[in-house]
Amino acid sequence: MKRFLLAVLSGLLITILLANTFASEASEFVGDEKETLIRSAQRSYIYANDGKTILARLYLENREDVPLDNVPQHVQEAVIAIEDERYYEHNGVDYYGIARALLANLKSHRIVEGGSTITQQYIKNTIGSKDKTLTRKLEEAIVAYRLEKKYSKKQILEAYLNTIYFGQGAYGIEAAAEVFFGKKAHELTLSEGALLAGLTKSPLRLSPYYNPDRAFKRQAVVLNRMVNLGFITEEEAEEAKKERPKIMPRKNEEVIAPYFVEYVKQMLIKEYGVDKVFRGGLRIHTTLNVGAQRNAERAISTTLNRKNDPEAALVSIDPRNGHIIAMVGGRDFENIKYNLAVQGKRQPGSSFKAFVLVTALEQGYKPEDTFKCSSVIYIPGLKKPWKVRGGSSGGTMTLRQGTVKSVNTFYANTIMVVGPKNVANTAHKMGIKTPIDPIPPIALGGLTIGVSPLEMASAYGTLANSGIHVEPTPVNRIEDFDGNVIKEVTPEGKQVIDKQVAYLATDVLQGVIQRGTATRANIGRPAAGKTGTNAQFRDAWFIGYTPNMVTAVWMGYPQAQISMHNVHGSRGFGGIIPATIWQKYMSSTLRGTQVLDFPKPTGSTSTQTGSSWTDKAKSYIRKGWNRSKKKATGSRAPQPSPQPPASPPNVQPTPPTTSPPPTANQNQQNRGNQSGNDRGNSNNSPQGSTQNQSQQQNPEASD
Repeated sequence: MKRFLLAVLSGLLITILLANTFASEASEFVGDEKETLIRSAQRSYIYANDGKTILARLYLENREDVPLDNVPQHVQEAVIAIEDERYYEHNGVDYYGIARALLANLKSHRIVEGGSTITQQYIKNTIGSKDKTLTRKLEEAIVAYRLEKKYSKKQILEAYLNTIYFGQGAYGIEAAAEVFFGKKAHELTLSEGALLAGLTKSPLRLSPYYNPDRAFKRQAVVLNRMVNLGFITEEEAEEAKKERPKIMPRKNEEVIAPYFVEYVKQMLIKEYGVDKVFRGGLRIHTTLNVGAQRNAERAISTTLNRKNDPEAALVSIDPRNGHIIAMVGGRDFENIKYNLAVQGKRQPGSSFKAFVLVTALEQGYKPEDTFKCSSVIYIPGLKKPWKVRGGSSGGTMTLRQGTVKSVNTFYANTIMVVGPKNVANTAHKMGIKTPIDPIPPIALGGLTIGVSPLEMASAYGTLANSGIHVEPTPVNRIEDFDGNVIKEVTPEGKQVIDKQVAYLATDVLQGVIQRGTATRANIGRPAAGKTGTNAQFRDAWFIGYTPNMVTAVWMGYPQAQISMHNVHGSRGFGGIIPATIWQKYMSSTLRGTQVLDFPKPTGSTSTQTGSSWTDKAKSYIRKGWNRSKKKATGSRAPQPSPQPPASPPNVQPTPPTTSPPPTANQNQQNRGNQSGNDRGNSNNSPQGSTQNQSQQQNPEASD
């Protein structure tokens, strides 16, 4: 055995000597591309909008490079003492060290010590092969010799300290200091540094988590070696042994705003690829406000605080620049990763009436134009007439009143005047991305495909920003590891709605909070918004805004179309729990900020009424719904057979109300109404998952 071991090590020594001798002529054996210090995979950081708060770190290997100047001298010396005590004396290959290892191994009858230098170990950890062959050793020796000719000892030591694995997923001295001691590398004590230096030989076997006795015995070996080399005194070594540093408890890494982080992460992967996101050391500066995020999470958790409560989602945006400042995609990210704020496509109910309102104002109708409003109306166009309930028997109502009270028959009539295709176009230009079939039931939120809270917040933000739409963004700026800006997001607004129209719509929607279906959303400052409740109380919404903040809140069950007939003793109206969540969030987030009013534009748009409502409605009905929906914006809608109205709608010259689409199984109208004539929104949601909850159904339960 001794002879065999001696022969092997002697052969290895001869090989390395030959490699050193002929290194300059070995270009064919070792490519020049290996003669460089490479940067290993670096973790990326996602920051909040303050530029300091870390929301999350993304990595495949937990590593962050630090300059050698950030590593205390006693930590450098601890590593050198235990790994390569003649580091500053050899030229990449240590013949003395090889001989010493040979003797130690012969004496112990087994391999107890290696002869590789720090330079060789760096090569093996980064650009070398893992094969245990003489060829690999020869290659390492040649590259080590060349590296030491090209780089200084400090440069090589820095590269080594940033790549070595310490265990517990920590690569490099900075990550190791954080994982084991919860501090930065420059804060490491002698005792802590010696403990870390001892781990590199066998990170698992010597782990202070699994084998603390072995770990501290190894620490003592390191300290004694440092004394022998004159790096520290015996007194310093004994003091370090007594210190017994406190090891951080093992825990999962905390992520702030996990749904938002996941949203940003997926966006980055789509743009830059997995490798760059998880290994490129990016610095992603986001728009998220940590205070607003905590307020959003608290508003939901303190309102929906019972075991079987529905889920809720919230998105909050600064409408002036599109910055997403808060996002909650559900109440429990650990168990439900599905982001309801972005991925959830649900029926919006009466919150979609805002787009009908804007369309009517764009066409010259005024908030005080008066129309008759029936309790029940029949609108032809499908295989059988669309029956809409929720109005006043034989009374009249202004556009303002119909909106404040969220009257379904009023809005069902209104969309027949302004045209479903025009309403769909309005929704799209204001910020809705989901395809919309231009059929009358969209007036009450009867969509073929639902919409997300992010879309609704973005669209309502157009009104908050005086008709200027700015695309929502979660990112401000992205930098590479060296601090170079590789992406900077500059908000670009586009005037998609006339200022005067936006102001009039906001003026009307303020009444919803002041005296309509959302009085629970009152925050004591100018604000506007709209409630929405899907038929059978399966989806409940409130979307509201101030001049500097727009927030959408959705409540429901993501796993299926489940009715919310009793949530904390109330039916699932948008004006109850969603409005309460909105009020809590907005009040706490805006507290202490300047009270802003919606700016009144100078000048005004035309307010002529044009042709009478009755003429326009009759004309539209005669042409049938299909006309406006040929190859429309979205999925294909059912083909209705046009038929003349049983009796013309009861309305005076101005625009009335809307309702969503009918379905085969028309639901009975929900008469529960929280404010005045606010009844039934819409029966338009299919049974099934959250992703596509929107088959048109008869819209009937509304706020």
